[in-house]
Amino acid sequence: MDVMAKLRPIGAMYSAGDFRGGLVELKSLWSEVPDPKPETLNAYLIVEYGVALALKDGNFEQAQEWADRAPMFAAKRQDMGEVEFLVGKVAFERGDLEKAKEQFIIANAKSEGRAFEAKDERYRRLIYDGS
Repeated sequence: MDVMAKLRPIGAMYSAGDFRGGLVELKSLWSEVPDPKPETLNAYLIVEYGVALALKDGNFEQAQEWADRAPMFAAKRQDMGEVEFLVGKVAFERGDLEKAKEQFIIANAKSEGRAFEAKDERYRRLIYDGS
């Protein structure tokens, strides 16, 4: 299964601002991925797209549903804190700052700070400034 090829049109929907349409297509793509999903190359990107689309749409519940899928990929990925960062990002946007801080601290340690490069400064400030 070529996940990247199937993600391209969804990425175009994101760029065009069609977040809800992208989420519909993403759910369909997710259901096509065979179990166990972490065995499919690039399947984790579906989760990242789901979080991004749902957050842009302001749908924090759906962002949480996508983020809840991320930990299943932790063992399969070269663990540089991406999973924890993604979970922390959703927690932050939902207002659960304690969980966000906990996840960001783990992501920061695993990535040696790289998880926060070119990301929203509010995330880094939460663990360094507490604000």
